[in-house]
Amino acid sequence: MLLEAKNVAKAFGDFRAVAGADLTVAEGEVVGLIGPNGAGKSTFFDCLAGDMAPTSGQILFDGKDVTRASPELHARLGIGRTFQVPATFEDMTVLENVMVGAFLRHKGRSDALAHASRILELTGLQGQMHQRASSLGTPGRKRLEIARVLATGPRLMLLDEALAGLTPGELQQAIALVRAIHRTGVTLVIVEHIMEVIMTLAQRVLVFNEGHVIASGAPQDVVNDPAVIEAYLGRGHARRARSG
Repeated sequence: MLLEAKNVAKAFGDFRAVAGADLTVAEGEVVGLIGPNGAGKSTFFDCLAGDMAPTSGQILFDGKDVTRASPELHARLGIGRTFQVPATFEDMTVLENVMVGAFLRHKGRSDALAHASRILELTGLQGQMHQRASSLGTPGRKRLEIARVLATGPRLMLLDEALAGLTPGELQQAIALVRAIHRTGVTLVIVEHIMEVIMTLAQRVLVFNEGHVIASGAPQDVVNDPAVIEAYLGRGHARRARSG
């Protein structure tokens, strides 16, 4: 397994945000994490990314214990993450932003520039490469966030609501981008509220509620699970997810 989380728990004082969650992700998989607000999925995601240390449990990446490893070590090992609010360098150009990520693997400027240019082509940002990051709208900022992570050469990408806030047309373009990234061999774990994204992209889904994983399986099976319908989807939402 590329990623294994074993009985991961996270408490804040007496509040248990995550209460013993397990996850395995094989190389090449696309796994979705869903659940209502406050369900614990984002806290679990932060533990996987190295931005938060779990209270207990163990996280392994390619057999290495990364339970309490720094975000920097996660990146060097090949784990990259996006943020819900893109964390771009506003006064730098789009190209310079992506080169920051490229320097993790490419120490020479010319090599980093060439790698960043390839990433910009893949993500559809080559036409905006000389614009300041602050000039981009929501779709561009989302793509730049993804591009910066891709430039670090991840084996595993953790996407934190990377497709939120887009119009239907923009959403379809973003889904196509994520598919293109997956075709390059990158394994994906996606936290997302948009069920169309989960149903379209994920091969397997974990559903969180009140800190617990209440369901796990193929997307179509999960949306038919009575516990998931009760806790998260609602009957009408579940029907739309199935028909979509």
